[in-house]
Amino acid sequence: MKRIFFLITLFIFFIQSFLPALAEGEPLKIMSLHYDDSSSIVYLTSKDPPTDPKALSNIKYVRLSNPNRIYFDIENSVLIGEKQQLVFEKSNIKEIRLAQFETNPDIVRVVITFEEDFDTSKIKLFSIDGNIIVQVAKPAIGNDYFNTIYDENTINPIYSSIVANSQFIQKVTIPTSSQVKIPANVMDDIQRAFENSTLPNTDGKTYDSTVSVDISSKLKLRTKYFIDQYIAKDSGLLVSGLGQVTTAKMFYLKEPNRAVIDLPNTYLDKDVRNKEINLCPDGSCKDTAKIGQFEYNKARIVITSDKPDKYMPIYSQDGQSLFVIDSDKLDHTKLADNVSNINKAFVRKIDSRTNELILSFSSPVVHSILRTDNSLNFFLFNVKSYNEMDIIKTLGNSYYKQFTLSLLPKIGVRAAMPINKDDIVKVEQSLDAKALKITIIRTQQETKTEKPLKKGSTKNKVVLDAGHGGSDYGAIREGINEKDITLDITQRVDEILRSKGYKTALTRKNDTYVSLEDRVNFSEDETPEIFVSIHVNSAVAAAPSGIETHYYHEYSKDLAKVVHKHLMKEIDTNDRGLIKSKFYVINHTTVPAILCEIGFISNDKERNELISEKRKKATAKAIAEGIIEYLKGK
Repeated sequence: MKRIFFLITLFIFFIQSFLPALAEGEPLKIMSLHYDDSSSIVYLTSKDPPTDPKALSNIKYVRLSNPNRIYFDIENSVLIGEKQQLVFEKSNIKEIRLAQFETNPDIVRVVITFEEDFDTSKIKLFSIDGNIIVQVAKPAIGNDYFNTIYDENTINPIYSSIVANSQFIQKVTIPTSSQVKIPANVMDDIQRAFENSTLPNTDGKTYDSTVSVDISSKLKLRTKYFIDQYIAKDSGLLVSGLGQVTTAKMFYLKEPNRAVIDLPNTYLDKDVRNKEINLCPDGSCKDTAKIGQFEYNKARIVITSDKPDKYMPIYSQDGQSLFVIDSDKLDHTKLADNVSNINKAFVRKIDSRTNELILSFSSPVVHSILRTDNSLNFFLFNVKSYNEMDIIKTLGNSYYKQFTLSLLPKIGVRAAMPINKDDIVKVEQSLDAKALKITIIRTQQETKTEKPLKKGSTKNKVVLDAGHGGSDYGAIREGINEKDITLDITQRVDEILRSKGYKTALTRKNDTYVSLEDRVNFSEDETPEIFVSIHVNSAVAAAPSGIETHYYHEYSKDLAKVVHKHLMKEIDTNDRGLIKSKFYVINHTTVPAILCEIGFISNDKERNELISEKRKKATAKAIAEGIIEYLKGK
């Protein structure tokens, strides 16, 4: 495995009093063996701190073959705890063993077995302040500022495949005639350390056998996550544990309807596995949840509900807990007691397929990640403000140029961008929760389409798309919501077109949430001649005002020209022109499609006009007349 190019075996030995050498005085009391996956460290704990830092400096390792391994002995030492064994898969290191090798004199032996092709001659063994370190290769220092919290990679080299067990001693009586033979060549038969924990008794009547016990939950693995409990809380599931939680993409199953979230590199306490809990103890719902150990290093959360897609995961600021909540019952203003702002955005193109975006915040952020087949959504629940113009400037010519921000009710920001179904997303959170790193690996190359792909459109039929809706409020200022204005205007345009004999279909007819992909799918099913989406613009500064008309494909440009002309004719405001933009709904709709930004809700004067009867009537009339002129021209 690429993650483990080196192994640092760290032994912390402690002695009770001032000793000039390890071989003199009371033996060193070694307690147990631990393994840290993130740092590739194996270490021994002992009872008392060292007083002589040079006491262990003369320890040397010995190389052996068949199997390929090294060992080293710790003289004048006693293993008080259990003798132990770690077994690895998909790694250069196959096994590490710790046992009491001799009792007269007292010697503890450590054996590390490698893959046959591993070059053990490059291993370095040295001591620092009483710690013994075995360095297998040059350390590959990682960036510990970010921890992965969401990862769609099915195989991740960060997650090592480790099976760990311990061995304890069991006395077994045997006939007097049976004798445990001591190998003549002790050096060539290190396995004796595990066949017998001590030298055999002289009478030969008893011997020590070993029994393996799973100790995975006791390992000190910093990149692992150990779940010790999960409970129902506020119509949701609260998962708590130790370490760093990481989730995979949520998916859904039927019969019964379930939402499933896998937690890679996670170990679940055996006492709480598969315990089903009712998420609504008050009886308001019948939804249930449970967590099981799906694989030896992967836990699985399963929520059973009539509407499993309403659940969303929320990540804690310390990364040690996960809250999966019914979004219909979520009061996001209670999730954090601090308020944060987006300070900066940074973008980096790693290669032709991989792009990275970092968002930095003024204080720790509480957030949720929702991935659909065609979009990536972030809910930043305690973020109050952001510099929209600065972010637009930063993202403008990058892969993340379609990354949009909109305000949530009261406080909070929703960030979203369209992505392909097969793109791979990874999200990392900084240790202080003041930054998010978003990495997207594209699996499909973008293709430009310069003519409608869909044939057989219904003549004189128009799909009207009122932006936002339901839990997606769009832009908000002074208690006025973009979603309400767009629905009002769309219904007015619909009424005008129908009165003129045109056929219409609305992606939403009331205040409901409709995803971007559902809007596109709706339009494709309706087979219209054109698609028109209606939105309200916003900016951080109060000055910007005016109307923009957006298109993406060249075959949509004529429609944009005609509708924009009528908007500027009917409404006295700034002409911000035609803009080629890759908004999801006008990019993926396979008929001529435009998006109208009918004014700025962030401008005090224009906001008051947008909600006035005069402006609403003029806007609807202009859009309808532009549509009619375009269809007649065809």
